[in-house]
Amino acid sequence: MKRTFMLSFAAVSVALLLLSSCQPSRVWATKKKKKEDKEYREREVYRQPAPAPSQRYYASASLVISPSPGFVMKQHPSNGRYYHRNQAGYLYWKGYDNRFYIDASYLKRLRYSNWEYDEWKKYSRQSR
Repeated sequence: MKRTFMLSFAAVSVALLLLSSCQPSRVWATKKKKKEDKEYREREVYRQPAPAPSQRYYASASLVISPSPGFVMKQHPSNGRYYHRNQAGYLYWKGYDNRFYIDASYLKRLRYSNWEYDEWKKYSRQSR
């Protein structure tokens, strides 16, 4: 009886050893996950959208104006030059050709064409 117990124990041990040393042949262990399946879908992390870039609004005003009837021109007390301030508050200085050119400090705030800028730069006293 002792012998049969030992033989049966040895046979079961060898069988367990052989079965446990084999590689798993399960198909699902190497199968790729499908993205369509809900259970295999990766977690989607919600990200807030980036804020929209702030838009710069530029005012539109002429860089060069010509006097017309009703045009108000004043003389500056410190330097004696003639100037005009329009309704929007922009300051225009009198040029050599009796036209008025916008002050250089307002150029960054305004929208203008290349032709207007060239005209301003060519005849304005401030650009020299």
